[in-house]
Amino acid sequence: MSVKNEDLSGPSADHLARIEQLERKIRAANAQRTLYGGVLASKLGMHQTDLECLFIITLGDKVTPGMLAQETGLTTGAITGVVDRIERAGYIRRVRDTNDRRRVFLEPVMHRIDEIRAINRRTNRAWIEELGRYSEAELELLLDFADRNYEAAVNATIALRQEAD
Repeated sequence: MSVKNEDLSGPSADHLARIEQLERKIRAANAQRTLYGGVLASKLGMHQTDLECLFIITLGDKVTPGMLAQETGLTTGAITGVVDRIERAGYIRRVRDTNDRRRVFLEPVMHRIDEIRAINRRTNRAWIEELGRYSEAELELLLDFADRNYEAAVNATIALRQEAD
């Protein structure tokens, strides 16, 4: 029987350097997306937090104010103000749950969401074109990475919130 030798030394210095380089580039892109979100929110006459919450609402299914508070870490009182402003701006509507009238879902108003998406398509055209040069297999890898990156970000946020001050 042959025994496979395990490399117990861990990742090489070069490998760790590449991971660090990738992490720096992701941080830079995240910072730029945050700045982009601020400019977009301003152009739409919204607070940046309201716009980020709107994005969460559009990505979810049957999002409630309580779920939004939990996802963002904002208090339920702060979420009420956010939801009120987004609704007044015409981007969402509150819809009562037919099974439990105490529960309210936050439903995107799609023609208003499409207005934001049109701005994003126009301003992100070069980025979308850049993604078009990747093969299907490469896109699958990028999608897997994006999913794992998102989950890691959510878990890091939860862990940071739970740390004692």
